Amino acid sequence: MIMGFRVTQMLYVAATLNLPGHLIDGPQSAEEIAARVGADSTSLHRLMRALTSLGILAEAGGGRFSVTALGRLLAPDAPNSLAGLAILYGDEWLWKAYGRMLHSVRTGETAFAQVHGKALYEFLDTHPDAAAQFQAAMNAYSRLEVSAILDAYTFPEGATVVDVGGGHGTLLAALLTAHPSITGVLFDQPAVVENAERVFEDAGASSRATVVGGDFFSDLPSRGDLYLLKSVLHNWADRDAGRILQSCRRAMSPRARLLIAERIVPLGNAPSEAKLFDINMLVVLGGKERTEDEYQELLGSAGFSLVQVIATASPLSLIEAQPRVE
Repeated sequence: MIMGFRVTQMLYVAATLNLPGHLIDGPQSAEEIAARVGADSTSLHRLMRALTSLGILAEAGGGRFSVTALGRLLAPDAPNSLAGLAILYGDEWLWKAYGRMLHSVRTGETAFAQVHGKALYEFLDTHPDAAAQFQAAMNAYSRLEVSAILDAYTFPEGATVVDVGGGHGTLLAALLTAHPSITGVLFDQPAVVENAERVFEDAGASSRATVVGGDFFSDLPSRGDLYLLKSVLHNWADRDAGRILQSCRRAMSPRARLLIAERIVPLGNAPSEAKLFDINMLVVLGGKERTEDEYQELLGSAGFSLVQVIATASPLSLIEAQPRVE
């Protein structure tokens, strides 16, 4: 556990150099790959040898290595690729924040702001390369979580779904593909959604998708039947998360529903991905993962009643809520 940082950096380097992509056609040596990826051949050999201990590569004899099924997930064009996540968590601009975790624990402030002098989203606004890395990682999360969400929830046929903070539209495009009678509205910051039309075109759903840029702390598109918030509320402390929910409540009719997809922190001592992911929120964003009771309280303060909580095959749970009738 103490040496876990080595694994993060090994996977980061493997993904950054796209080692799996160079081995996809068969075993090769470090000497054969080094010039193509801009690496020292001896050092690259040592890395590739170490990656065999993680099950990412396998020794094929004669100083050559092959890529395993697990290792293929680090190729950027692989189905369900994790390359974006490996690059995000290993790159210096995010990595340095985790090196200041003690600052967050001692002060309650984000280590990210202490390192960079500004909050994450302000930083991304002025660092386009980092913003692209961040969005690629969020898309990777969405690809892993989409099928679990679609399998776990019965989306109403013929409905208009408003995906609030929906990024590039990965989830909404998959939803529209799975349900041809549903129409969708993708809502996020203008700079985030500016190329989202391509996602819907590729999914064959552009005629049923509308892309709207804006600020989810103010007015949201109205007349939706279902408002979707996937991995949005955990980015924010309670006050701001409540403001987002209040924006949803103002836009919703009494008959509309709200569907929140988030990690829920369980009670007890069992291993929990949500408890560990909560450290991301502490160090980087200042948000938090929440218990079911905390979500119920947050929803109630914004004018909602919790209807049900649905587990999915992913770390996310679905929290369904409806406007409370006063």
